Amino acid sequence: MARKEDDMHWLLRRQLSDNPQQESSSSFIHAINKAYRVFDDNYLRIKLILRRKIYQLVQSNAELQKLLQEKNTEISSNSEHHQKLLENLRRAEIVAHLGSFTWNLQDRVIDFSENLTQLLGLAGASGNPLTLLRKFEEPGLILQAFKSASVIHNTVGLENLKMKLERRYFILEAQIAFDENGRLSQISGIFKENTRMVNVNTRAEDQKKFYEAILNNIPVDIAIFNEDHKYLYLNPIAVTNQETRDYLLGRDDFDYCRFKNLDTTKAEHRRAIFLQAKDSKQAVEFEDAGTNANAERRYMLRRFFPVLSAEGKFAFMIGYGVDITKMKKQELSLERSLHEKEALLGEVHHSVKNNLTLIVALLEINSTHEKDVLVKKYFNEIRNRISALALIYDKLYRTEVFNRINLRDYIAALTQSLQQSLLPARRDVVELDLDEIYVDNKNAVPLALLVNELVSNAFIHAFPGMEDPKLLVSLKVKDSGAVLVIADNGPGLPQDADITKGKTFGFKLIGLFTRQLKGKFSVTNHTGFRVEITFQNLNVVR
Repeated sequence: MARKEDDMHWLLRRQLSDNPQQESSSSFIHAINKAYRVFDDNYLRIKLILRRKIYQLVQSNAELQKLLQEKNTEISSNSEHHQKLLENLRRAEIVAHLGSFTWNLQDRVIDFSENLTQLLGLAGASGNPLTLLRKFEEPGLILQAFKSASVIHNTVGLENLKMKLERRYFILEAQIAFDENGRLSQISGIFKENTRMVNVNTRAEDQKKFYEAILNNIPVDIAIFNEDHKYLYLNPIAVTNQETRDYLLGRDDFDYCRFKNLDTTKAEHRRAIFLQAKDSKQAVEFEDAGTNANAERRYMLRRFFPVLSAEGKFAFMIGYGVDITKMKKQELSLERSLHEKEALLGEVHHSVKNNLTLIVALLEINSTHEKDVLVKKYFNEIRNRISALALIYDKLYRTEVFNRINLRDYIAALTQSLQQSLLPARRDVVELDLDEIYVDNKNAVPLALLVNELVSNAFIHAFPGMEDPKLLVSLKVKDSGAVLVIADNGPGLPQDADITKGKTFGFKLIGLFTRQLKGKFSVTNHTGFRVEITFQNLNVVR
């Protein structure tokens, strides 16, 4: 209030000093009142303005304090987050066996991360760049890579940097920064230890060389194919020429045929066998023939062997071949020798057959001139037996296999020959029921003579004077042997006759041949004469 009154008195003095006579006039009071009103109005207006400004200032200050608090909180949170990131980065460097660095080329100082100092054995967190470079055997290689960088190619990558006096290796990855004049300003990067990977690769390379040395020196041609039948590997035994071997890698046999201007027939054959092995997932073996560089005929035994993955799927194919030329030549020589022996044996059989036929003819001539009936009978029996033997050699000569004879064909021919000789005027006398049985030569002769004796006896002793003679000749397979049945519808033998103890030469021969073949007799003498002989060990081949 004092301030207000002072201002009022000052205003009155100002007006009185301008017009001193107004002090006693009636307008003086009017002027004073007017001045008071003006002052009050201005004072209230200013006061309101000031209050409003103060209020706005207080509000702004409160908002500013709030914003400042939020910013402080955010900065504190970012700082914590940043610290966490740095900690995670440090842990990641430890886990990944790497460390980072920043090289400021202006002040020539390089800063190292904590893990890099531990990995490389550096003294502190920063230092001279040469301190870092001297840790490796070829520091010039690193410097040259940095100097070779440009604004366009501003990255550097080096592998297998070896530390001095240690069997440790590192990978360098760096980013190069340039100033506005295009000069190097900063290099930032990492060193990552890859000693374990280098050792693994070294061992793998050593193993690769070891197995390649084996595959290249093993006396077998070896090739490895992918699923498209393209070569992945060839050893020198498979393809001697290095240039041709290099050409075939990644190609197939059809490419080789075009390269050498060869016919593709063999390539198509190999492709078919390859697909068979791939689809069946089973090894397939085949023989291959060709000529070598010296135009010599060579024979190979080859095999495609599919290799499957753990899931059972086709992975790759191994093809290998063994030279069987020597064995094949011996086999061919044996085949030629065998053919020669077979031809010679055939000639022997033919000669024996001719000689036996000649003997038969001589016996027949003697029989024709012989007047004694009994002697003539003996001549005919001997002739029939020799004819049976001659028929065996004739069958052996006419067949491709000389060590066995088809009994079905032989017995059919023998019975037909005996019928033409002993019953020339009769037809449809013999009924045959024969299985296709093969026996070796050792059993063929006694069996042929046995059939000859039984059939001849029926023709000579059972059928004379009969109107409708019938003879059944049956040979059936039973287990590992056979059953021979010869039955006629004649009058049969006398009741007291025993074929196994017969005293005639024919019966003695029948008993002898049966025992030789280890057979068993079974005789039926009711409605005709029936002989059944079972052979257990006839070595039957069907």
